[in-house]
Amino acid sequence: MVETSEYDAIFAALKHPIRRQILLLLEQKGEASFMDIQNAVGTTDTGLMSYHLRELPPLVEQSARGKYRLSEIGQTSIALFRRVEQEKQGTSKAVRREIERWVGIIVFLFLIVGVALMAPLTVGIYMSVENLVAASDLSLGFMVGTYLAGLSGMVLGIILFVFYDRHYFTKNIKTNAIHSLIFAAGISLLLVPSVYLTYGFEMATLSLASPSRAGLGWLFMILVAVSSLASAPLVAYSMGKLAKRHKAGAS
Repeated sequence: MVETSEYDAIFAALKHPIRRQILLLLEQKGEASFMDIQNAVGTTDTGLMSYHLRELPPLVEQSARGKYRLSEIGQTSIALFRRVEQEKQGTSKAVRREIERWVGIIVFLFLIVGVALMAPLTVGIYMSVENLVAASDLSLGFMVGTYLAGLSGMVLGIILFVFYDRHYFTKNIKTNAIHSLIFAAGISLLLVPSVYLTYGFEMATLSLASPSRAGLGWLFMILVAVSSLASAPLVAYSMGKLAKRHKAGAS
C-alpha cells in the first residue's frame, strides 16, 4: 500500500508543469539521460533541473546506467493523469456542445418568430395603404384573399415552430399543442404595438373623410392573430399524428 508521503510526492509531481513534462517525456522515450531531459524541457539551468528530478521519486527511478525512467508508481500516475485530462477535455467539449445547442435554439426561435410576425404585419400595413388610396370600399374578394395570405404566413410560422419544438424539446402531441398555443399567443402579444400604431394612423387619416373605413388594417391583424390562436393546437395535433403514422409505416 502506498504511504501518505508517497501520495504527497505523486500529487506534487503532477501539479508542477515541468515535472509533468519530464514524466510525459519518460513515458514516451522509456529512458532518458539528464541532458536529454534538460534539452527536452528547454532549460539551461542545471540546478533547477536537478531540483525537479530530486522531487520526482518515487515516480522516477534511475537505471544501472544512470538514466532516468518511470517507476511502476510513475506509470500508474501518468495513466491517471491522462485519464483526468481526457475527462476534463470531454467535459469541456460537452459544455461547448451544450452552449452551441442553446445558441442554435435561440437563433432558430428568433427566425421562426420573424417568419410568423412578417405575415400579419405585412397584411396590416398593406390593408391600411390600400384603404387610404382606394377610391371606394375594398372588394370582399380582395379582403378575404389578403386575410388568407396573412393567416397562411402565421400558420407557416406555427408549422416551423412545431418542427422546432419536436426536434429540441418533446414529441408528445399534447405538449406540442400547448407549446404551439403559447407561441401563437406570444406572437399575438408582439403584434399589439403595431396594431395600436396602425389603428392610430388610420383613425387620424380617415376619421373625417371616411369614418366607416377607419381601422381596417388593425382589424385584419386582430383577425389573423385570433385565427392563428385557434389553428395552432390543430396544426400541432395534425403534425404529431402524421409523424406517428410515418414512423409506424417505416417500422
